[in-house]
Amino acid sequence: MIANARSYKKNQVSRAEVLSAISRCDKYHIKRVTAALDEIESYTSDIWLADHDLHIPGDLELDECAYLLVVLGDLVVDGVYVDSHYPESFLLVTGNMRARDVVTGGWLEVHGDLSTDRLIGDYNDCAAYIGGDVHAQLFYGEHHHFTIGGALNADAVIGEPRLEIATPPAAIDIDDLRMLDHFDRDLLRVFDDHDDNGNAITHMDGFRDFRELKRRVYAGLPFRAAETRDN
Repeated sequence: MIANARSYKKNQVSRAEVLSAISRCDKYHIKRVTAALDEIESYTSDIWLADHDLHIPGDLELDECAYLLVVLGDLVVDGVYVDSHYPESFLLVTGNMRARDVVTGGWLEVHGDLSTDRLIGDYNDCAAYIGGDVHAQLFYGEHHHFTIGGALNADAVIGEPRLEIATPPAAIDIDDLRMLDHFDRDLLRVFDDHDDNGNAITHMDGFRDFRELKRRVYAGLPFRAAETRDN
């Protein structure tokens, strides 16, 4: 259940209201949601509609609770926002979105700006669309596809994101030693060696376990032990 939002399965939202809300989306999503309306009773998830700005005081996880959440206004999530590619979930925000952290593997569409500490992509079945600017301390798209209509303002962009944007950002490769400035060594594959002259050298080979990276985000923990986070 999503507080302050109306449920389709409980007959609090009409089919016409859902179709009107998704008319703001592209043809692909209109087609998919329209088809889902005919089958939603067999889903474990529901369709939810928030008529105005929505504030979630904790975490917001769209998995089996929501196939579709539409927010007609701004969305503020005090904790982490997590969506799902299996089962597939879809969040549509017609205004701006702000969350402590964002992990997106499902469909995410924000027509305004997205502001968050850490923006993490997960898997590659679905995609994220941000019509405005993205403000983040760290952005790691993993294999997820992102389209950003405005600017990407991030302190650190990690890897080679699948990103459609007017001005591509400078990024830190996952085999770059600068990764140690942002992540604990136990999150990374780090190899200490020596060159032919006996000089100590260090090699980097990306993340050790992406699941541990996500676990820290879910728990609100820093990627580097020396950092502190305001929760």
